[in-house]
Amino acid sequence: MPDILSKTSEVSLFIAFVTTLLNLLYLEPKSTRVMFDRYSLEDDGKRETEEYSKLAKKFGKLHGISSLTNLVALCGGVVHGVRLASGLAGGLAV
Repeated sequence: MPDILSKTSEVSLFIAFVTTLLNLLYLEPKSTRVMFDRYSLEDDGKRETEEYSKLAKKFGKLHGISSLTNLVALCGGVVHGVRLASGLAGGLAV
């Protein structure tokens, strides 16, 4: 059984790591850039333009994907923690 626990733990930790890197290196910078472009249009009084609508839609999409990757990373970390704790608890004599 320890092999199953360690494999599950490794996979969940790997998934958490990859999704965190995806968010850190790609999604967050791109969504921040779009957000500041939207702010620029708002400051220029162009909130009712088609360009603003496109940026708002793009930002919503990027922000949603970013939130989803954060949720997947959190789940991977929780699974890793549960598997690690169950492996430790299995070795204790109670």
